[in-house]
Amino acid sequence: MKKHLIILILSLVTGQLFADEVKFTGEAPGVVRMGKQFRLTYTVNTEAKDFRSPNFQYFTVLAGPSTSSSTNVSIVNGKMTRNYQLKFTYILEARQTGEFTIPPAKIQVDGKTYESNPVQIEVIDGDGSSSQQKSQQTNRQQTGGQATKSVAQDDDLFVRVMISKRNVYREEPLVATIKLYSKLNISGLENVDFPSFEGFYKQEIETPPLRQLEKENVNGEIYGTGVLKKYLLFPQKTGNIRIQPFQVDCIVRKKVEGESRSLFDDFFGSFKNVRVSLTSDPVQINVKPLPSGQPGNFTGGVGSYKMNASMNKQSVKANEGVTLKVNISGSGNLKVVDPPKVNFPPDLEVYDPKVTDNIDVSESGARGTKTIEYLLIPRHAGDYKIPSINMTYFNPGSGSFNTLQTQPMTLNVAQGEGDTATRVSSSYSRQDVDIIGSDIRYIQTGNFEYREKGEFLFGSGKFYAVYAGGIALFFAVFFVRRRKIRENADVAMMKNRKANKFARRRLKEASKHLQEGEKDRFYEETLKALWGYLSDKLGIAVADLSRDKAREILSEKEIPEDLTDQFIELIDDCEFARYAPSGGVEKMDELYNHSIAIISRLHQKLK
Repeated sequence: MKKHLIILILSLVTGQLFADEVKFTGEAPGVVRMGKQFRLTYTVNTEAKDFRSPNFQYFTVLAGPSTSSSTNVSIVNGKMTRNYQLKFTYILEARQTGEFTIPPAKIQVDGKTYESNPVQIEVIDGDGSSSQQKSQQTNRQQTGGQATKSVAQDDDLFVRVMISKRNVYREEPLVATIKLYSKLNISGLENVDFPSFEGFYKQEIETPPLRQLEKENVNGEIYGTGVLKKYLLFPQKTGNIRIQPFQVDCIVRKKVEGESRSLFDDFFGSFKNVRVSLTSDPVQINVKPLPSGQPGNFTGGVGSYKMNASMNKQSVKANEGVTLKVNISGSGNLKVVDPPKVNFPPDLEVYDPKVTDNIDVSESGARGTKTIEYLLIPRHAGDYKIPSINMTYFNPGSGSFNTLQTQPMTLNVAQGEGDTATRVSSSYSRQDVDIIGSDIRYIQTGNFEYREKGEFLFGSGKFYAVYAGGIALFFAVFFVRRRKIRENADVAMMKNRKANKFARRRLKEASKHLQEGEKDRFYEETLKALWGYLSDKLGIAVADLSRDKAREILSEKEIPEDLTDQFIELIDDCEFARYAPSGGVEKMDELYNHSIAIISRLHQKLK
């Protein structure tokens, strides 16, 4: 009884903690058809009451609100977590087309009123048959008037590379979004080949894994859409730059008609997976050069920036260190911006600067701070004036060069302990000062004692022995090197001999990604190890390898059929798991161990 009471108290305390951070959200499809039913759900993460629905002015309420709740209590490392959800669900139907906003709903938690987010919904024509009829008519014309059934028409499934800007200056950032559009049931993606973006410096924008497709209106049709990747691109050359097409194989789940083999197939339906290859259209970007007449202090920055400079101390003693920090902040190509030139007084000892980049990459561009830190050591007493620091950057918004300028600074240096030297004239360089005191040597005087140095090495037996040994070593190295060059010239033989070594190196890299939980990079390295081993061992380029080709050549090499099947099945598992929800770390660990075992068995058979 006491134990149950403690758990109850902890549950109440935890529930109260969660109640302090109330989250009340509304969610519905982004686009619906007029006259079609859809679901609107409001969710709150704590116990609440007095739910007040919004005004459904342009929608008809067919049912609701229906209420449901769920509670999940978990204890991890002695810490109890309670997740509670209370849902209110409506079934609605749109009465007219257009873009509408459903106002926020309201609810009370502990006497305080909370509002949900407004819900944006686009309502399109409920017919949707015109484009389908047009597509079917086009198919009939292309097949001589006969309607044909295919897995996917061009307007049922496609991919696009979407660009935020088509006309930019050099180094001006733009966003490339790779997006999938589908009306079909997709079960997975394979052979994903993202563009290389040649001519651009690219930075990947963090994109959530594609769990499900969101509904979107495309030319009056509702598609399930999902973003596969986003990149921030910085053009590195001028002129028209072509972004190569994006390619991917979609695994479409298709219902099979007229092929039922059992009562369960008739009841539930029979399905099969069909591969559909998709290719996006290429994209042209017009990159303009920066205007002529660039100032001399232009450091390559393109964007919008601010700059400030400061010293951690204004007064020091001689031989004490001072840090001068220059901060450049803003948005643009901060990573490639060179540090501005600083004209330091000649009597300051200046070390190479430490440059730190703190930059966040998002759809709005690259934004952050570049910090340049100089360590200064004054060697003599006096007042040192550090002049203004100037930096010029190009602003693509205004199409002009802008110059930033800091305030001049003064460093007051007092005489340090043990420093009796006077200030060195600025007409001398630091190198001149370093050699003072070592350019004059004293002449030694007095009586000298002479002794015989000994026999000469030249012409002696040791001399000839060393000479002969050197010649022998030269020829030994020459012949060994020549044989090595001859072996390396046979690239196919070298790859064959080192295939297992290369594969283990890639698997070792995959193991690092496995330990860090990086799913995509783990499967990518594992696939490289499998295909790379087969390519090196068989002397066939990876681009020319396929499952059928691999099976044919392994059969010619008299590899057991079961081993070949296991190899092909392992590649299929990796490619499927890479773009589909996986079974977690255990599944990745199992695939990793299986890959090592398969490559080891193939290596024994292909020697």
